[in-house]
Amino acid sequence: MKIQEYGNKEIKNAIIKSFLEKDPKYFIPFILSKNVFVDYWNKTKFYEAFKYEILKLEMKDGFREIKLEKQYWDYYDDYTQLNIYDNYHLAPRFTILFKDENEKIYLEFDPF
Repeated sequence: MKIQEYGNKEIKNAIIKSFLEKDPKYFIPFILSKNVFVDYWNKTKFYEAFKYEILKLEMKDGFREIKLEKQYWDYYDDYTQLNIYDNYHLAPRFTILFKDENEKIYLEFDPF
C-alpha cells in the first residue's frame, strides 16, 4: 500500500471532517502520512483514542463552532488548539493540539 503525503491544511481539515461526520475512518490515510507525527505512544494508539473520542462525543443542543486557539501550557506553548464547541457548554467538547514545523505536523490530545 502506497502511503500518500498530505499537506498540513488537508490534515487539519480531515480532523474536522471526521468529527463533523462522526467518521473517524476518514482520518486513517491522513494519520498514516509520513509528515504526521504524534506525541502519543504511536499512530495506532492515537487513532484509537481519536476514534473513541469522536464516537462517544455528543453535541448537546447542536454544534456551535470550531476555533483555532493558542494556549500557553509550558510544554505545549508552540502548539495550537483545534477546539470544537457545542451550544450548551462553555468549554470545548473536543480538543486536538497541533504544531506545524517544516512541512511536518505534530498531533496531541488536550492534556486534561
